[in-house]
Amino acid sequence: MATTAAPPMKDRLFTPSAVQLITDLDERFGQRRLELLELAKARHARFMSVEISQLEETVHIRDSEWTVDPVPAELLERRVELIGGCARKDLIEGMNAGAKSYVADLWNMTLADPASIMEAHRNLERASDNRLSYVAEDGERTRINPRSTTRLILVPRPLYVMHPALIGDRLVPASFIDLALHAEWNSAKLRLRQGGAYLYLRNVSGHLEARLWREMFEFLEERLGMPRGTFRATVMIDSLAAALEADEILFELMHHSAGLSLAPQAYAADHIALFSAPDRTIMPDREHIGLNAKYLRTVSLRVISTCHRRQAHAIGAPAFVLPPVDQGVLKPEYLSMIADKEREAVDGHDGTLVALSGLVTSAMTEFNKHMPRAHQMFYQRPDHATVPDLIAHPEGPLTTEGLLSTVRTVLRMMVAQRTGEALVIQGGRLHDRSSARLSTLLLWHWTQNEKCHITDTGLEIHADVVKYLIRKEGEKVAARGLPEHRAIVKHAVDMLTAAVLAPAVPGDLLEDLEQAS
Repeated sequence: MATTAAPPMKDRLFTPSAVQLITDLDERFGQRRLELLELAKARHARFMSVEISQLEETVHIRDSEWTVDPVPAELLERRVELIGGCARKDLIEGMNAGAKSYVADLWNMTLADPASIMEAHRNLERASDNRLSYVAEDGERTRINPRSTTRLILVPRPLYVMHPALIGDRLVPASFIDLALHAEWNSAKLRLRQGGAYLYLRNVSGHLEARLWREMFEFLEERLGMPRGTFRATVMIDSLAAALEADEILFELMHHSAGLSLAPQAYAADHIALFSAPDRTIMPDREHIGLNAKYLRTVSLRVISTCHRRQAHAIGAPAFVLPPVDQGVLKPEYLSMIADKEREAVDGHDGTLVALSGLVTSAMTEFNKHMPRAHQMFYQRPDHATVPDLIAHPEGPLTTEGLLSTVRTVLRMMVAQRTGEALVIQGGRLHDRSSARLSTLLLWHWTQNEKCHITDTGLEIHADVVKYLIRKEGEKVAARGLPEHRAIVKHAVDMLTAAVLAPAVPGDLLEDLEQAS
């Protein structure tokens, strides 16, 4: 029996029926969520000891012929999807940018404090039927174009995240709150407007977690009287575990699958957490870990092969580079992004992601040139990926500017989170939570490595050098900010220094900040 609980917060969205839905999800699935998170930790530990292989118990799924349920007609063409935050301005600009979908990210691109999350859900509720608007500082009213055909897709917070508020006398998983509120307030409207309630899922470590999501979708569809398949999820392949279970994840979500996509920053961070050692070859700086890196390209091609064999969408990696201000001056990073989008279309992806509205047209141009049909699921690419390919250590230089840029990225993201900004622009690109996580792990990896040095100068990178660089970059960030932010900067400097000097893999510094505030 479900128990009655008081609303977690005073908000119009927490109606008695919404609170009951959250409570029922927690009572039905909460314990299994905890068990699955422990299993994921155990498998991660096995990978760290280089016990890496696909699951023997699911070989029949990988070897047999089956397909996911047909993609709804309303979701058939994806081509370019714009991913961004859930602030009012972000949603309006995103829904008006001309992308096939706007992917509203409640985790990587939204502040995680309860007030920001609830504001995001209120915005999503109004955006789900194009009613969202805002008044700019100059008094001009901006709204979602009522004729916009851009789909709205939600990224709920991952399974391991807890929402910092109580239902009854206990904390509730953030994903349960996000999913319940989306189902209660938006799913019926989205089903009428775009054929279903579509999601992207982060941090799905394997098929058992995919099964949990599937069972939650089925529970919600039954509770709300909706047809099977109303909820459709695209799973982000953001870890080695997920890459090894790509077939199994699609199988578990068979009636609720919208395909797979690649999350290269998270995959690179997972690689560092698994395979860093003091005597191992150093990782290059992030400017030299491109989508052509063997392990990222292998995952990309595996996603295409697996998805098309199972008749699901394969979506490319998100682009974060800033669009050119002057069309006559195209920076190398922008040209590299164009080449990435062209390669994705030629390889066989059915669409791609961009993180800035100014990139929609250029990405769409590449897919229009190389993908004349609505998708490429008819194209069957053989999968030749091996485990060594999936974990191949990337090669490239470590530069002074790359090292400094990585320090700046983490410090600026930490300060931004404490001063009310979810994203920062640094070094010609947009940075989100995944970017900060990757940067933190790179700094830790370089500091712990016994052979780390700047490639062109030979400067040895060790603890004292990194401590000095973090302190100096912190002083620059503090000098550019408001005086009242100096204490925040100092705290960020102290946290980052402690993280990169610790022998163990550091945690997510942004999460640590959120829990401390």
